[in-house]
Amino acid sequence: MIEEVLPNIYRIEIPLPRNPLKYLNSYLIKGRDRNLLIDTGFNRDECRKAMFEGLRLLDVKLEKTDLF
Repeated sequence: MIEEVLPNIYRIEIPLPRNPLKYLNSYLIKGRDRNLLIDTGFNRDECRKAMFEGLRLLDVKLEKTDLF
């Protein structure tokens, strides 16, 4: 699920299967020239799939995105 929490700030819900937390919140801040992605989730296929799908839906290019 993607939610715009403020203008150009988005929350991407990343599932955590078989984890008591159930999911984590990743945040994307879209800028004019670059974007910032905060918390990419665990190194798992489910997390990667949800992250890439969220970025695709938000039309975000990884080449123009910094990770924190």
